[in-house]
Amino acid sequence: MDPRALSHDHEAHLADAQPGSWIGSVMRVPMRYEAGALRRALRAWTARHEVLRTTVHGDPDTGWQRYSIDLESDVDAVDVEPRVVGSVSASDAHDEIAGFFASVAADVWPHCLFATVCEADGESFAVAFGADHSVMDAYSQLLWFREFASLYTSALAGDSDASLAAVDVGSHVDHSAAARSLDAVITEHDPAVRTWADYLAEDGFPAYGALPASAASVAGKQHSLSRWAAGPDVSGRVEQFCSGLGTGTQSGVLAALGRAVSTRTGSDRVRFVVPMHTRHDRRHADAVGWYVGLCPVEFELSGTDSFADDVGRARAGVSSVRGCAKTSFARVSELLDISAEPRFVVSYVDVRQVPGAARWTEWNARALRAPESSRDELYLWIIHSEHGINVSARCAGTEGALAATEGLIAAFGEALAESVGAEHVTEADRAEAVVGA
Repeated sequence: MDPRALSHDHEAHLADAQPGSWIGSVMRVPMRYEAGALRRALRAWTARHEVLRTTVHGDPDTGWQRYSIDLESDVDAVDVEPRVVGSVSASDAHDEIAGFFASVAADVWPHCLFATVCEADGESFAVAFGADHSVMDAYSQLLWFREFASLYTSALAGDSDASLAAVDVGSHVDHSAAARSLDAVITEHDPAVRTWADYLAEDGFPAYGALPASAASVAGKQHSLSRWAAGPDVSGRVEQFCSGLGTGTQSGVLAALGRAVSTRTGSDRVRFVVPMHTRHDRRHADAVGWYVGLCPVEFELSGTDSFADDVGRARAGVSSVRGCAKTSFARVSELLDISAEPRFVVSYVDVRQVPGAARWTEWNARALRAPESSRDELYLWIIHSEHGINVSARCAGTEGALAATEGLIAAFGEALAESVGAEHVTEADRAEAVVGA
């Protein structure tokens, strides 16, 4: 048994997580498939990140207990064992892997599963993983692409297991224990707790106001979609504009989104929850784990005369609550005695500096998420890459909710283009340009 405590966020996840709720990644490896090298590379990845070698067990008397595998005392304690399915069609492979990953659960070992699909010519293969959210955040998904490619290359070259596993990276298990200790001294009078209390006092968690009422009637499988909001020209000009104001692109992106929300809802009051990373210790920068806090963002767009004014409002709205990310929202919920969850969530990530990002196109790298069920959530993941600004979204599984989400993303793209005096290029325009080329 590992005496290090679970974070409040981890315990909250264990209480609420549904079996089969996983996140992961998939990539095409432009090298020959070699089962031994694959096994050694995946073992090394697991050895590098302690959180992948831990699990939990619930006890009615003592609560959740963590169990960790110490590879220093038993180097073979964790292994990757193959289960060959055989030759199948592409659709059958998809269904097989989806069903396999659906067995992931927060309190069942293993909580990270792998799958490979080999092409007949043997010149490349696809590899994917699905993991429980308790051991991984979205940034960890992105870090995996380069790390796995590097490990597999080294394993093929015959590097030793010890050299493959060697890395100077922090442990999320230690991070969780430290977070638990910090939460122990947090009271209802803490500034972050009071900020959340004020934010939720009026109507609770804000929803996206343009979602039709029918979206909240029945919980069901959600829609997932991905759309381009801006190409590299517009995103570059927005970045340059924000730099001239002394702020980052995030402020401009959230300002444009706020303007889109205002246009679609008719309200100048913009409210949503923004996840922020908690990787403040340099040793945790490349670690696998859940390093995420939540911030209650709100800003007014009434009385603004320019995009610069909108950017200033968005920047102030985020800056004033950024410190909330350091306090576990699960602990805040405990102190405020609330059980509600965020309904309108907006995440912004600039992936251009993520290690290996320049090769993602070559690898056909993709982040994956399991299907979710909910009535009225709207999640937007805004990704700023070298190709522009993309929005992945998850909304209620009704046609009305899907149309409202599509409309918001389109309005967001228009707001970005208008902010820098550019012509908005729609998804259809982009597709026609590719076909015409």
